[in-house]
Amino acid sequence: MKEQKTAIILAAGRGSRLKELSLENPKPMTVVHDDTIIENLVRALITSGIKKIVVVIGYMADKLQDHLEQKFNSKADFVFVNNEIFDSTNNIYSLWLAREYMANGFYLFEADVYCDNSIIKQLIDCGDSDIMLVDKYQSQMDGTVVSLDKSGQVLKMFLKKNQVDQFNYGDKFKTINFYRISPEFSINYFLPKLDEHIQGKDVGSYYEQIIKEAVDEGYAFKGLVPSTGKWWEIDTKEDLVHTRKIFYNIEQ
Repeated sequence: MKEQKTAIILAAGRGSRLKELSLENPKPMTVVHDDTIIENLVRALITSGIKKIVVVIGYMADKLQDHLEQKFNSKADFVFVNNEIFDSTNNIYSLWLAREYMANGFYLFEADVYCDNSIIKQLIDCGDSDIMLVDKYQSQMDGTVVSLDKSGQVLKMFLKKNQVDQFNYGDKFKTINFYRISPEFSINYFLPKLDEHIQGKDVGSYYEQIIKEAVDEGYAFKGLVPSTGKWWEIDTKEDLVHTRKIFYNIEQ
C-alpha cells in the first residue's frame, strides 16, 4: 500500500459552543496552555513526518492561516482551502472542497482535538489500510461512537442522531475524529459518495455519514485504540477546563 503523506485538517467552523472564546479567534486557535489546539495538532503531524497539510478554513480564515504560517513557516507545506459558506454548511462540505487532495489516500483530522504526539504516531504507524482512532467511551464524551469485534474491526457506527433513548454506551468506543483513508477506499468509495452527497444538496451532514454507510455496506475499518497518550475533544468551555486538567493539572 502506498504510504499517505497528506493530512487534511477540518478547521472551518466557528465553535459557537465555546461562547465568548470564539468571538475574537476561531475555535482551533483556542489556547490550552502554551499553545493552541491546532498548533498542537500540526506540531504532532510534523513530528510524525507529515509535512503536506491541507487546512480547510472558514470562520476568521485569514487569522487562522496567519497563525499557522507564523508558527510553522517553512516546516510544513500548507495548502489553505477556504469554505466561504462555513456558516450554512457542515464538515461534509468542507471536506468536499479539499477533494483534489484525496486520490492518493490521506489522513483526516478535526481541528478541535488536543492530543499527545503519540496518538498521531500510532495512527501513522499502524499497518492496516483504513483506520479510525477510537477510545473507550466516557460519560462526558459527545459524538459518534462505534462497536468493535474482538479483532478491533468496526462492526457498526452510531452517529449522534442514531443514539436514541436508552442507548447502550457500555460496550462502545468514541471516535477521536482522526482517520487514515487508503487510496483504494478513497477512489472507489469515499470520493464518489462524497460527490453524491454534495450533488444531492446534502451540505448539512457530517462526513462520518459516508464512513457509516461504508461500514454498513461491509467495508473494513480498523478501530485503533491508542495504547498510550491522552486526548480530548474541545467543544465547550467545560471541555477546555477538562483538557487543561488532564494534560497540565491546571484547575481552570
